[in-house]
Amino acid sequence: MSYDLILRRGRVLDPSQGMDRVADVAVAGGRIAAVGPRLEAPPECPERDLGGLYLCPGLVDLHGHWYEGSAFGIDPAICLNHGVTTVVDAGTTGFVNFEEFRRTRIENAPLRVLAFLNIAAIGIPTPFAGELEDLRYARPVETAELLDAHPALLVGVKVRIGSAMSGANGLPALGRALEAASGRRAPVMVHISRGAETPEILRRLRPGDILTHCYQGRGDGLLLEDLLLPEAREARANGVVFDVGHGCGSFSWNTARQAFEQFFYPDTISTDLHRYSVERFAFDLPTVMSKFLHLGMSLADVVAKTTCAPARVLGREGEIGTLRPGAQADLLVFSLEEGEFLLQDTHLQTAKAARRITPRLVMREGRWVEPAAVRLRPLQECDREVFRRIEETA
Repeated sequence: MSYDLILRRGRVLDPSQGMDRVADVAVAGGRIAAVGPRLEAPPECPERDLGGLYLCPGLVDLHGHWYEGSAFGIDPAICLNHGVTTVVDAGTTGFVNFEEFRRTRIENAPLRVLAFLNIAAIGIPTPFAGELEDLRYARPVETAELLDAHPALLVGVKVRIGSAMSGANGLPALGRALEAASGRRAPVMVHISRGAETPEILRRLRPGDILTHCYQGRGDGLLLEDLLLPEAREARANGVVFDVGHGCGSFSWNTARQAFEQFFYPDTISTDLHRYSVERFAFDLPTVMSKFLHLGMSLADVVAKTTCAPARVLGREGEIGTLRPGAQADLLVFSLEEGEFLLQDTHLQTAKAARRITPRLVMREGRWVEPAAVRLRPLQECDREVFRRIEETA
């Protein structure tokens, strides 16, 4: 066989194929050409020895904010440094500004960018006022029209429910999001935070819909007096997806541990990376993955929740999150370091972990990615107010 490159002796972790073994991976024409032990190739074929390192599909981050026309948005290129080759914007734009997001960022990004379209017309412009406090912003007809216009980029509808986002309009806004997605095989991703009517939300979600921030500990989450809501178990049994969405206020060690004690594990692990989380709380997807290793999940399961599981949620199996021959050659080479690593939740509680996932090499469409610095929007006084509120409610 003629290959462009063979990666030798890596510990290949590809949950999409149930693979966890030392193997070679061959790349040709920007795609995975073969995976197997001791692949044969002509002497002139370039090789790289990965002995002692892990190799998995490029990571898929189901929840982040990448539109820099919002106070939340950051350049998605930052994720390539961390082994993430597909990112999904979680409703930073609505029908009014998505086209600009597509032209200025999605089409020029060095990695794959997909998006949920916010049911709110202008998405999430700032943290200073809720985008759905006035229900007139929730526009199902226009949202549905844009979903139909961009099926390759738009993967569903986003709605944020909580006192600071929707005020008293949470359930009506959810109804409009479900209306926009109905008949299009498009999931609705629902953010829950303090003020959300979570039991009723869970009752209304359909198979394939996503509840994000599943381990937030600031109130009105999945736990009531330390016990998992029965509606959460019923929703999971009905096919609702539970996503982490770490962010700057939506991951609690205590909530996650209590949920794990009741055998309620995440379906997908995501960062909710944005301007307010990237430097202090979530950092990157491997850091969030390391937190779930510390909580007791296996490495193979953590990799599954960031590769083939989000690919399946998005209906992109075989396209992303896999090393099957024929798939694009997006991959991460990483080490599993041992030591003492301090990992913090969004309540400023620190845990001491014994293992950490550390990216070593990243490939996108068959080409190695060189680490690059990414500019972040300078913080202003109004941003510091956000951090102060987080600290006050920790």
